[in-house]
Amino acid sequence: MDTFETFLNDFPSYEYQRGEVILSYDVVPKCAYAIKSGAVKTYNIDSMGNHHPIVIDVKGEIFPLGWVLGHTDKTQYFYEAFTNCTVVCFEKAVFLECLELNPTLASELYHSLGNRFADVQLRIEALEQSRAGSKVVHTLRYLSTRFGRQVSKGTVSIRIPFTQQDLADFLGLTRETTSIELKKLEIAGVIEYEHQHYTLHTDKLNELIEAS
Repeated sequence: MDTFETFLNDFPSYEYQRGEVILSYDVVPKCAYAIKSGAVKTYNIDSMGNHHPIVIDVKGEIFPLGWVLGHTDKTQYFYEAFTNCTVVCFEKAVFLECLELNPTLASELYHSLGNRFADVQLRIEALEQSRAGSKVVHTLRYLSTRFGRQVSKGTVSIRIPFTQQDLADFLGLTRETTSIELKKLEIAGVIEYEHQHYTLHTDKLNELIEAS
């Protein structure tokens, strides 16, 4: 067993439709999860019942990470299928034992966590922006880094679909404000939008970030 993908071959996988809750808050999971395809949203719910997205994870990533690595006894958030997705349910104890015995697997996890940490820093920077326009452009940079696929020089396509409400929730803004700011960027030639998919022109996006 050399890689995380081959490790997962020994465990069952399950399919979830967009919007289905995979794992609830404040429970002891029966197993650890890894995403085989699609995307999973981590979020919490405030006292008014509003959802607050924290991160979105994609293929190859593990949740609930704090519990898997022994930092928490229960889940700290909700985990929901952000798109139709397939997840693998694997034994935490077996995984941790394999990490100790398999340097390749440990190295793979190390690099994955490093990338996630760097992406989370961009996410935090975006949320710290005081103006709505700055929040939007910094979040688009985060999304391009996290989920982007280069389609040509200076052009990146976001691989997973986002409705305007998804983005508004992710930004902590109203849908109306988010729509206004996205329209400004579309007119300026920074983004293109079609069927919940965004294409970003990164040179123009970076110019806006540097000027903000």
